[in-house]
Amino acid sequence: MGAVTAMVDAVERYSEAEDENDAVVLDLADLLPDDSGDVVLFSGDELPVNISAQEAVMEQGVAEAHVTATGVDVTGLNYYAFENGVTIYSLTDVTITES
Repeated sequence: MGAVTAMVDAVERYSEAEDENDAVVLDLADLLPDDSGDVVLFSGDELPVNISAQEAVMEQGVAEAHVTATGVDVTGLNYYAFENGVTIYSLTDVTITES
């Protein structure tokens, strides 16, 4: 399987005054990780991202030195490691909702 990086582009910058429903909502099952189970999200600086997941988050924090199988350096990004082996990396915080 080819490596896929999920990219989210903001049409408008998000402001805190806007409704929470303006967030991008992604389902973990729809994201295609690279060969090592990594997904990197690129989003606007203030665009909130919500991940709906049936899998529990096993670990989260700030990534130490790591380069994904696709060659993306995710050192210093927020990460969320799920029990199914997928790890999401993002510059901004991501809200995880277990469904």
